[in-house]
Amino acid sequence: MKTKNIFKALAMAMLMPAMLLTTACSNDDFTANNDNNVTTAKQGYTLPVTVNVTREGDATMRATYNESTHKLGFSTGDKLLVKGRDNGLNQFAGILTWQSGGTFSGTITTENTSYTGTADDLFKNAMFISAYLLPAGYDSKGFIKVTGSGYQMYSTYDYTKAFALTKAEAVEHFTKENADSYSSGTGFALAPSGFILNFTITGLTPSTEVAVAFTNGTTTTSGKVTTDGSGNATFAISTNSANIESCTLTVGGNNIALPSTSLKAGYIYNITRSAASAAKAAAEATAEDKGKLIGTDGNIYADVAAATAAGTTAVAKIIYIGTTGHATYSHGLALALTDEGNMAWGAAMTACNTTKNTSTPVTDATWLLASKDQWDYMLGTNGAGSYTALRDGFSGISGASNLQSGFYWSSTKYGSDNAWDYYFVNGNWYDRNKFNTNPVRACLAF
Repeated sequence: MKTKNIFKALAMAMLMPAMLLTTACSNDDFTANNDNNVTTAKQGYTLPVTVNVTREGDATMRATYNESTHKLGFSTGDKLLVKGRDNGLNQFAGILTWQSGGTFSGTITTENTSYTGTADDLFKNAMFISAYLLPAGYDSKGFIKVTGSGYQMYSTYDYTKAFALTKAEAVEHFTKENADSYSSGTGFALAPSGFILNFTITGLTPSTEVAVAFTNGTTTTSGKVTTDGSGNATFAISTNSANIESCTLTVGGNNIALPSTSLKAGYIYNITRSAASAAKAAAEATAEDKGKLIGTDGNIYADVAAATAAGTTAVAKIIYIGTTGHATYSHGLALALTDEGNMAWGAAMTACNTTKNTSTPVTDATWLLASKDQWDYMLGTNGAGSYTALRDGFSGISGASNLQSGFYWSSTKYGSDNAWDYYFVNGNWYDRNKFNTNPVRACLAF
């Protein structure tokens, strides 16, 4: 009897090896939960585990998307946190390492030191069980945090740190995928519960570091990104907000309008937006807009490049803002960037009032040959301020030319045979015969 009891004791000892969790997982896998005063891993029964794992979600969520199976793949260094509670309320947990295909292997430590079953039995009969994908490099990104020791391990997801300077980092590291059930033979089917937003923001200052802040309604994710040589910023943010309408984004101090889209977990959304201010219509021009340009779309632009970037053509420089006594316009006057040519008065009227409105129409504005009064307003204190400033004020505008030092026609007649023209040499008005040939600059009334 004594001999039999000795062999029985040896057999039970072989079934219940007491091992520290540090045997199963390296210190890189988790940190001690000092809040619970855990200084060493508790002993428990350690089970070798190999499980199958499948994944749901969008194909672009991982760079290792399998083209033949059309399923998301895993990367070297990926791990799987498995934790749960059995029917006796005993906890178990462990971190498994990806091997190949959908296979993860490692060890699970149980709180119940007398457990003698298999890992499959433990998992399928668990009162509670969950599995979380820990993408390679998660511990260096601060997005996923695993704390505790032994079977007390738990994970947290900090979306405020889910910011990446490159889209590749976000796709690789900032996915949150988990399973809340286990199926014998099938294993864990991971489902994503977060969203990846890939942003391309245009219209920023080239080669400049800008601050980015994204709020999903409850938390703010922030970081910095450097724009490229064209003023574009590309970055990715992970969020758990299912409706982008409840989110706000600022880049370089600019509030970016986000699309009205309901997000689907596991998908990547590519969002391109401009940080440039919305174009201002010429009809909204104010005094500070003098000197700016008007495009054929009827909007105001700082320069030719800005108009071109907006898909329009800059055609006139704003000279005067005002409406006093002029039925032909309601907001101001601008001059074309170049002359129409040298011609007699009648031809000048046709070129500016008719041909120009057909060949180079401008939204909500009218080309015309400026009257004597309109020229005076453009020359006055609310305009260029002097004839020399008006004449020479087109320097530095790409494709533009200054007014010539000569006579320019107005549309105002002087008797039946003459009309007023302005002499950009001495700043005086003269009446001359309509058959004289003068340079002509069209005026844009808006």
